[in-house]
Amino acid sequence: MSKQEINLLTPKEVAVLELLAKGLLYKEMAVELQVNINAIKMRCKNIYKKISVCNRTEATLKFNSAKAA
Repeated sequence: MSKQEINLLTPKEVAVLELLAKGLLYKEMAVELQVNINAIKMRCKNIYKKISVCNRTEATLKFNSAKAA
């Protein structure tokens, strides 16, 4: 994940991505962030589009590799 991709994400999207990387379910993320599950689903779709991935596994791998670098 490049710095440009991270800069495209909103602070809330970064928070969702961090929770995705921890392995939380959408329902658990919604409780943690005190939002509706549909808000989590929409943010995930936006994240996937912005960082050019297709699913949560790819997003997690990309995010974790960027943190390790």
